[in-house]
Amino acid sequence: MLALVGLFLIAAGVVFIRWPTVLRRGIWLKTSIAIRTLSEDGYRSYMQKLGFLYVTAGVGLIGWTILHHA
Repeated sequence: MLALVGLFLIAAGVVFIRWPTVLRRGIWLKTSIAIRTLSEDGYRSYMQKLGFLYVTAGVGLIGWTILHHA
């Protein structure tokens, strides 16, 4: 189960790194604090860093699963 969560985090992280403005449309424009407070470049940098964090957490979860089930 944790491996699936890890795969989801990796996929979401790759999307955020590759397309950092993917959530900068629709209802997110009114509800996201990051969109409202950061500049365009600041938001892009924030999302890419968040994507890297997601990928790192996903790899960590998969590694944890492998180490504890091996």
